[in-house]
Amino acid sequence: MSDLCKQCGAALTERDAFCTKCGARRGNPSETGTSRHFCTKCGEPFAAETKFCTKCGSEVGAGAASSVTTASATPNSAAHADGGSVLAENAAQGALPSPTPPMHIPKAAIVAAVAIVVMLILGGIISAAHRARERAQEREAAENIEKSLNKSAADSKDSAAKRQARSSSDADLQKNLADLQAAANALGATSGNPGANGASSNSGAANATSAASAKPSAPYGWTLENGKLVPAKAPEAPPMPKADPIEPVAATGNQAHDWALKYERTLGGPEADLVVRTGDINNLGFGWPQGFDPFSGQSTPPHQWPNINKIPSGAPDGTDRIMLGTSVMPVHMVTQHTAGQADKTLVDSIVKLIGGDGYSGSLGDCFSIRNNLPRSIRDNPPPDGRLDQLPNYLQIATVPTEFAAKCTRERQLTMPTPIVLPMGALPAKIDSVLFQIFVDDFQAPSLHSHFQVDLNGTRIPTFESAINSIDQSGPIGQLVTVKLLPEYWPLLKSGTVKLLFDDPTTHVPDGYAVDFVRILVNPHKFKYQVSLAVSVVDLDAGHAPVAGATVTAALESATTDKSGKCQLTGMPAGLVVATASAPGYDENSAQVALVAGQAGAVEIQMHRHKENIAALEQSIAQTGSAEIYGIHFDTGSSKLRPDSLPALNAVLGLINNHAGSRWIISGHTDNQGSDKLNVPLSKARAASVIAWLTAHGVAANRLEPQGFGATRPVADNATANGRFLNRRVEVALAK
Repeated sequence: MSDLCKQCGAALTERDAFCTKCGARRGNPSETGTSRHFCTKCGEPFAAETKFCTKCGSEVGAGAASSVTTASATPNSAAHADGGSVLAENAAQGALPSPTPPMHIPKAAIVAAVAIVVMLILGGIISAAHRARERAQEREAAENIEKSLNKSAADSKDSAAKRQARSSSDADLQKNLADLQAAANALGATSGNPGANGASSNSGAANATSAASAKPSAPYGWTLENGKLVPAKAPEAPPMPKADPIEPVAATGNQAHDWALKYERTLGGPEADLVVRTGDINNLGFGWPQGFDPFSGQSTPPHQWPNINKIPSGAPDGTDRIMLGTSVMPVHMVTQHTAGQADKTLVDSIVKLIGGDGYSGSLGDCFSIRNNLPRSIRDNPPPDGRLDQLPNYLQIATVPTEFAAKCTRERQLTMPTPIVLPMGALPAKIDSVLFQIFVDDFQAPSLHSHFQVDLNGTRIPTFESAINSIDQSGPIGQLVTVKLLPEYWPLLKSGTVKLLFDDPTTHVPDGYAVDFVRILVNPHKFKYQVSLAVSVVDLDAGHAPVAGATVTAALESATTDKSGKCQLTGMPAGLVVATASAPGYDENSAQVALVAGQAGAVEIQMHRHKENIAALEQSIAQTGSAEIYGIHFDTGSSKLRPDSLPALNAVLGLINNHAGSRWIISGHTDNQGSDKLNVPLSKARAASVIAWLTAHGVAANRLEPQGFGATRPVADNATANGRFLNRRVEVALAK
């Protein structure tokens, strides 16, 4: 409620203690014309020498008083009558300026503030609507570009049909490029241009900043450079992982020190005369649970899938990473070079893959390219996988540049890589050699993949039997111990061993990993031991027992009795792989995980060996080779016996089923006799087979004879069964 000054009639608010115009105290006009002191808090008058207000107790020096000379008041004095100014009289008296007293916010100010907040909110809504309109314009421009691209593809298709060519005419090409550039210009014009009402679309500093930082988009596979639409360039890929230099260090017996070594070479240690290891013992970089010992036979708990983009720094080649067989490539790409045009990446062929596991997701961009092909092509590729003979090839197989680059890198990071083991000098006398491999997520039995294992380029059949019997999941890691047959020991003498796991034939995306590999030359007694009871049965005869079969695991070997059973003891703990062999049967293996001190049991199921065309085709498709036992020769001779005819006809049918293919025919013997006799004898036997095949219509230039004597055994020559299996002829597709 307001009042009027009784001296000058000026309006007073409820909080005014004196008039802001003439200086009169509220309700007391007789005080004007004199120099008075008033309390600025309650308006009470008091003498100049007073230090405290007699009414409210405020201290004068703390801003409780103000001096007003009403007689000499000027219009300007009204601006200082709120008690915060100091007039000439106060200055003469040495009075200090008084701080501004607490202010009461007027109602008008509150209303103004609310109005400002409402305006800001409305401005934000308007700005958001404007940005939405800009995005709509960008989408429309992008659609125009897409339409132009589609029109370009359609024009190219029509031109190819009319002129039997893969490109449009120059006029069409220029028109399409002009359409693309016009759409690109429209796309670039959507940022910072005037709106429909003529006002700038960038209202306010915030909108100006947003518009300045916005970048016009382009259709996938294209980009804008200096206002022109050009094919996108492949992004620079990060460098490929690089292994630390091979510098083997001897173990000390300190687990923390020894397991961290990426390369170990220990001579005369407690485990063997020589131990060589590549790969640190760390479960693919995930580490071990507390107290875990991988040599005790324990399997790791399930872990995450290794990230191919996070291969541990310095990890040796082939370790601590996902690998996928070389046959696993969803699409094959080529670069097309055309004068005056940007290079294009095209899908050259497509592979029809079978099955797959989680690790195969590492080729995600390669699968994306494959899955974006037309369903009719993706699900039913040409028999040879080639797409270049299909109609409209260029329209269905062009790959965005960045996708192609990512796919290529994924394939490089997952490519099977040899694990390099620095052997150095070997002990003077070798009695036995074991390989211990900490394998992760091998699943050949479930996924029907088939791994080839080689040392320095030589396939090791016994290793392949063991690896292809492993059926892991989880994924988990386990220790596998396999024996290297004496005929392959010379491969260690080079000083460096390269161990490679690969599946080059099946096209099954079975990803796998290896944490470390150890070679033990002349191993000593194992710290962690297990035993195994084995039963061997004939699967084609209703699980009838197979007597006289040879069963091996690690360094141990035994022969089954009449009930098809035998016992193996003293084997290293871990994933024990037992392999059975017998004349007339295909070799087979079974595996069982055993922790130190355990006694396990396993059944090995065997199939009778078949050598008809269908059986040979299956073996070639899975392994790239087939073993023939039905081709017979007299002892010490290369002359074919008459009972070889069924097997020879099967080989002839196999080769005739693959028109234009080339084949290697190789002869093999057991270790009876010297290499000087066995190697030329085995090659002469292979030549006899080739002579028979050429006599029955196979071109000689499609066949190559090889003789290996006893140097490539598939079984241990120390047993009669092993020697029988080693006497064979093999046919293999030439690479």
